[in-house]
Amino acid sequence: MIREAHSELKPRYGLATIFLPPAGIEEAAWDILLALGSDDRCELTLDQLARLVSLPEAALIEWLAVLEGNRLVAGVRNEITNEVRAVLTTGARELLDRYLSAASDLQVTTRH
Repeated sequence: MIREAHSELKPRYGLATIFLPPAGIEEAAWDILLALGSDDRCELTLDQLARLVSLPEAALIEWLAVLEGNRLVAGVRNEITNEVRAVLTTGARELLDRYLSAASDLQVTTRH
């Protein structure tokens, strides 16, 4: 659903979509995805993730449920500590890769 919405916007708005999170992803959810995308070793606890994205833990849990419903994150339980951590799904990783690749391809020049 999110991929479909993003691909529908691309032809209409062109490069403008590169500057914004994909359609259907609100700012808090996008911040969560970016934070998880930078956590290569899956070391962020839910408490650390909440602080990193400036959300109360209860709000983080609600956003993670939304993202999980959209198949962008999954919960993984550590068998030893029984702690749950959020990880990106393959689809979310591909979404971030496409977004970051498109954004890095932009060249911004400033005139003084």
